[in-house]
This record gives sequence, C-alpha cells and structure tokens, in this order.
Amino acid sequence: MAHLNKGASGACHCRYEAMSKRSKSVSDELAFAAADVAAEFARWHPLSQAQYLETAYLLPGYILSSQGDRVAMAHAVEGRFPFLDHRVVELGARIPPQLKLNGLREKHILRKAAERLLPDAIANRTKQPYRAPDAQAFVGADAPDYVARCLAAADLAAARYFDAKAVERLAAKCRNGKFIGFRDNTAFVGILSTQLWQREFAAAGADTVATAVA
Repeated sequence: MAHLNKGASGACHCRYEAMSKRSKSVSDELAFAAADVAAEFARWHPLSQAQYLETAYLLPGYILSSQGDRVAMAHAVEGRFPFLDHRVVELGARIPPQLKLNGLREKHILRKAAERLLPDAIANRTKQPYRAPDAQAFVGADAPDYVARCLAAADLAAARYFDAKAVERLAAKCRNGKFIGFRDNTAFVGILSTQLWQREFAAAGADTVATAVA
C-alpha cells in the first residue's frame, strides 16, 4: 500500500510539474503577445483599439464573469457563446474598421447578415444593454403587489435611504410611460430592489432581534 501511495504521489507530482511548466509557458507566450500589442497599439485604428481594450479587460473581467460563462457554469447551465468562437473572433479582427460601422449604426455587418432571418423590428432596433427587467415590468395593471408597499411614503421614510418625494416623481413618470432612458430605469429598479431588501431582510431581522431581546 505504501508503495502504491508513493507511486500515486509521484505520478501526481509529475502531473503537477508538467502543468506548472505548461502554465509558465502559456504565461510567457501571453507576456510576449502583450509586448507585441503594446508596440503596435498606437498605430491601430481607434475602433480597433477600443475593441481590443473591451475584449481584453471588460469581457473576461466583467461581462463573462457576472453575465455569462462563469455565472452560468456556477449553476450548471451549459451556455453557448457562438460569437466567442476563436474563428469568429479572428474573422472579425480581419474586417477593416470602416466596414464595421455604417455611420452610427452598430453591428452593421451582423444586421445585414441576419436581415433575411429576423423581423425588421428586431434586425433594426436600437441596441439595448443586457440587463434584468426594467421599470416597465413593475408598473401598470400587472404590477406585483409588493411594489406599492415598498414605494409607499411610510416605507421610504422608515428605511431612510431615499427621498420619498423624488421617488414618487420617478414612479409617476414610469407609470405614465414617460421613460427618459437607461438612467431612469436603473434608478427605479435600484430603489425598488433596495426597498424590497429592506422590507424582507433588514427590517425583518431587526424585528427578530427586538423580539429576542424582549
């Protein structure tokens, strides 16, 4: 048994060393690649510079981490991201910058490629950020019951996070369908989420503590 354990330990050590060497080799390759990029970066088209920075920093550190591959795999969801296929990325990198934008029309090539497959309302709609449902999901006849309770003046005053009059103005704007844009939607959902958290966790916890002390 000791011999078997020693053999297994030796095999593991060999695998570890091999992995360490490969990791070092990959790190060295990435370091050389980064040096090459730094030397060439200033000569790139501004659009290529912006795309590189987003791909190298925003994509792996934020978008894929909180909205894509990592969070999906953490919950055993087999997500597929076809636009991250290295062949698609390489093709996109070879396309001249002047062909990627048509004025301010983003995703111009992709829109042209998909226009025969998608309804016009989808193929040509304004680009929208990837986010959870906005204010429209929480107003109107189908609004959840908890929305009115969380945004009531008394609840807002008790929580002391937000100005009740300002929240009422924002809520009225949302109920009337007069959305200004991303900022209002984000503010409304943020306020509602905070108030819901306050009601369900903070206030409930305080009541539990008060009861226990009493």
